[in-house]
Amino acid sequence: MGHFPLSRKRAILQGEVMDSLVAEQVWAVVMFVLGSFILNTCSKWERADQAVLKESKSYGRRKSDIVKPRTLRGTLMTLLGAGLCLGGMILFLLHI
Repeated sequence: MGHFPLSRKRAILQGEVMDSLVAEQVWAVVMFVLGSFILNTCSKWERADQAVLKESKSYGRRKSDIVKPRTLRGTLMTLLGAGLCLGGMILFLLHI
């Protein structure tokens, strides 16, 4: 029986590389799901805030007069969620 230490070593190294790629892809999926959750939560909160705003100011005004306020919370959540989604997609595609 002949030994092939070089080919065995190469197979082990390839296995280790594949394990790290799978782990990075898992992190990418986690980043994407977390970003999607943040964007979904932000959207729900903004819709709830908008509904309250419309009810309190809608009497005697046109809809075009109602200006949606920009909140720091909404801006930060949107940027964070979009960044995580985009980063997750890029990280996943880099390690296919």
